[in-house]
Amino acid sequence: MRLIRNLKLKHQISLLILIALIMMILMQSMYNIFFNSLTRERAAKYAGNLMEQVALNVNTIANNVERDSVTISYSKYVQELMVSKNILRKIELNDYVSEMFTHTRSSNQNIYSILLLSNNDMQISDALHYNNDILKTLEKIYNFKSEDFRKPVFSSIVRDRSDAFYYYSYISPIFSSFDNSKIGNCIFLLDTRELEKLVNTTELTKNSLFLILDSDNRVIASNKGLKAGEYYDNIFWQEGTSSTAKDEIVYEGKKSLVQYKKIESTDWKIISVLPIAELTSDMKPIVTMGIWLGVIMSILLTIIGSAFMYNTTRPLMLIVRFLSRVGDRDLNYRLKMPSTNEVGIIATHINQMLDNVEEMTRNIVENQTSLYEAELSKKQAELSALQHQINPHFLYNTLNCLSSIGLAYDVSEVVSISSAMSRIFRYSIKGQDLVSIKDEMSSIKDYLLIMDIRYKGKFEIVIEMEESFLEMKSLKMILQPIVENAMYHGLEMKTGVGRLSIKGFISEDGYMQIDVEDDGVGMTENQLSELRKGIRDDENMEQLGTDKKSIGLSNINKRIKLRFGAQYGLDVVSEAGKGTKVTLILPIIEPTGKVHLLT
Repeated sequence: MRLIRNLKLKHQISLLILIALIMMILMQSMYNIFFNSLTRERAAKYAGNLMEQVALNVNTIANNVERDSVTISYSKYVQELMVSKNILRKIELNDYVSEMFTHTRSSNQNIYSILLLSNNDMQISDALHYNNDILKTLEKIYNFKSEDFRKPVFSSIVRDRSDAFYYYSYISPIFSSFDNSKIGNCIFLLDTRELEKLVNTTELTKNSLFLILDSDNRVIASNKGLKAGEYYDNIFWQEGTSSTAKDEIVYEGKKSLVQYKKIESTDWKIISVLPIAELTSDMKPIVTMGIWLGVIMSILLTIIGSAFMYNTTRPLMLIVRFLSRVGDRDLNYRLKMPSTNEVGIIATHINQMLDNVEEMTRNIVENQTSLYEAELSKKQAELSALQHQINPHFLYNTLNCLSSIGLAYDVSEVVSISSAMSRIFRYSIKGQDLVSIKDEMSSIKDYLLIMDIRYKGKFEIVIEMEESFLEMKSLKMILQPIVENAMYHGLEMKTGVGRLSIKGFISEDGYMQIDVEDDGVGMTENQLSELRKGIRDDENMEQLGTDKKSIGLSNINKRIKLRFGAQYGLDVVSEAGKGTKVTLILPIIEPTGKVHLLT
C-alpha cells in the first residue's frame, strides 16, 4: 500500500486502468471456463446416462439368461433326461426339452443356442445353432466338466471358426433335485450382434469412443470400427479400485474425458471417451463473441482512461512544476491555471498563500536536516517438515483384516506379512520421537521378515548389538530407510545370496555408532560423490529430483543434525562390486532420555 501511495498520480491512474483491464479479462476467462465446464459436465452426465442405460440392458439380458437357465436346469424333464438310462424314455423326454429350447429362444432374442451336457458327455442342444468348436474353446478355458466347477459364470467372448461372429456364453452347473449332486451343465450361447446394435445407436460426438470390453479386455462392441475380439490395450482405469471412474486423458492426440463403468453381473466394462474440444465446439461462437466484446471494451476503457488521465494529471503537473519553481526560491512567480474546477480553486489559494508567505520568508533561515532510516533485517530459518507421515490407522485396521483372512484361509505368508506390517505401522504412529534401539530394531526385524518372505532366502542378515546398547534411545524411524536402501539398491541386483550386517556399539570417542553394511553391487566413485553431495548440501535438495535414495538419507542426516548438532549425522562409503556401508553417529541417549552431547 505504501508503494502505491508513493507512485505518481498518472502511474496510479494507469495502474487502476490496468487492474480494470485485468479484472475484465479474468471475468471473461471465468465466464468461458464456467460455460466450458458446464458443457463438459452435461456431456459427461449424458454419456454417463448412456453407459447406465447400456449397463442396465446388459444386466437385463444377464438376469433373463440366468432366469431361463434356472428354469431349464431344474425342469423335471431335464433332470430326468440327464440321469435316465432308458433310451425310449430319453427320446420322449428329448422332445419336451427341445420344445423348451424353442420356447426359451423365441422369448429371448439374445440367445443363439442352448446346450445341455451331462456327466457322461451326452449332449442335448438346438441342432440348428449349436457349434462344437465353441464348446471345446469354453471347456479349455473354464473346465466346466470338473466337479470343482459349481458356480455359474458369464464367459469372455469366443469365435466360431465357421463364421466371423463372436459369441459369449452363460455356463451354469446343473445339480440334482434329489441329492444335490452335479449331473451336468447348461450352456447358453449368446450373440454379440445385439450388443453391437445397442452400442451403435448411442449418440455421442463425432470422434467419441464408446465400447464394451469383456473380462479379458477384449472388444465386444464398439462405435468406432474396433473389431470384436481385439485386445484393447488403452487402459484408462485402475482395476479393482471402483466400479465407476471419470478422468481426463490424452487420447489419439486429443485431450478427452474418459468414463469407465464396470458391469458386476458379467464382469464387463463400458468405456466412453469424449474429446473435450468437441464437447465445447457449440460454445465457440459465444466464446468468440465474448472475446470481441472484451477487446472492444478494453479499447474503450483504454481511450476513456487515457482522456481522464490527461485532463486530471495535466493541471496537477502544472501545480507540481510551479511548486518546484517556488521551491527553488522563485517566490515572485505566480501560478496561472486555466481550469475553473477544484484544481483552479487550489491554484488561487496557493497564489494567495504565496503573497502572505513572501513577507515572512525574508527573515527565515531555512535549515535542512537529513533523516536516516536504519533497517535491521533478520534472517528467519524455517525448518521444513522432514517426516511426512500418512496417518496409517486405516492401514493398520486393514492389515488386521488381512491377517484374519490369511488365518481363515491358512495362508501363513499373508498372516506373517500383514502382522509384521501392522506392528510397523503401530510403531510409526507412536507419539514420542525418541524410542529405544530395541524398539527400532524390532521394527527393522519385521521389515526384514517381509523381505525374507518376498525373496525366499536371498539375503543373510547379521545383527550385532549388546543388550545394554539396545536399551539406549535414538530418533524413531532412522534405520528403516537405510536398510531399505541396502536391500533395493545394493542386494536386490546382486547375483546369488547377499549379506546385510547391522552393528551397534559405543565408540571410544563417546558416541553411539550404528553401521549398516551390505555386500551388494555398491557404487562408483561418481555415484558416491553425487550421493554425498545430495546428503550434505541442503541447497541441492530440489535438484535431486526423484532420487529417493539420496532424499531419504538426506532426511535422516538433517533430522539428526537439527536435533543434536552438526557433529552428528551419517556418512556413506561404497565401492562398486563390493558393497556399501552407511554409518550413523548419534549422541549417547540413556533409557531415561538424558542426552550426552559431545563438547
